[in-house]
Amino acid sequence: MSSGTAARAADGAKDHPALTWTARLGFACYGVVYLVIGWLALQLALGDSEGSPSKSGALAQLADQPFGRALLWVTVVGFAALVVWELCQVVVGHRHDEGAKKVVGMAGSAFKVVVFATLAISAGRVASGASGSGSGGSSQGWTARVLSWPAGPALVAIAGVAIIGYAGWSAFRGLTDRWRKDLDSDGRTGSTGRAITVTARTGYVGRGAAFGVLGGLVVWAGLSHDATRSGGLDEALDTVRGGPAGPYLLALIALGLVCFGVYNIAKAWFLREG
Repeated sequence: MSSGTAARAADGAKDHPALTWTARLGFACYGVVYLVIGWLALQLALGDSEGSPSKSGALAQLADQPFGRALLWVTVVGFAALVVWELCQVVVGHRHDEGAKKVVGMAGSAFKVVVFATLAISAGRVASGASGSGSGGSSQGWTARVLSWPAGPALVAIAGVAIIGYAGWSAFRGLTDRWRKDLDSDGRTGSTGRAITVTARTGYVGRGAAFGVLGGLVVWAGLSHDATRSGGLDEALDTVRGGPAGPYLLALIALGLVCFGVYNIAKAWFLREG
């Protein structure tokens, strides 16, 4: 298949009503996951360490609710649709951009493909009962495995720097309102637009803060050759709680994560088509 044919196929798929509506479902599910993460982080800030604020922990929390496993299978469909949606974005979504802007945009869409594919797999595993654990042990296991490789500590440190870069990009995207291009005109204007602006900016910055701490832990694990210093999002948020004024800072990050969830639910409703 030629590149032109692939582009036309991707363009047609992205504009297909079925994919558009399942993508809306996917963004709504993504928002719900972050709402649960934010709620668990807030509980952690208040001194309750029972729940895990990681994404897999949030999925496990959803599974424990009435009809939770059925809801998770719906979430799997939504995340799978987002994988296809973002693949179409890689092929045709940045065709009007040029140079570095186009490369960065395509790389960002490709990264989202990985994120949503991972979430789809995680949701499927939790829904089927194959996994209900948090992310910390798994993250430490992978970190320990990489640390045992030649140049493994450097690779872990580089991965941490990449996570910090992603955190910075999240805050930058929120503060520069680059998320607005994903919404239709109703989602960008009037009182609705102003409300979405507040939640999006707060949400992107809050998510950036959480992943910034996570990236710092991964970098430190690489520098110290100690996998126990890394971990998942739950360990990162627990680290924030243990710092100076930690519960207050964690509560602010939790608010940001909740806002990011609300923004994605709004994005599902006001998603710009075409």
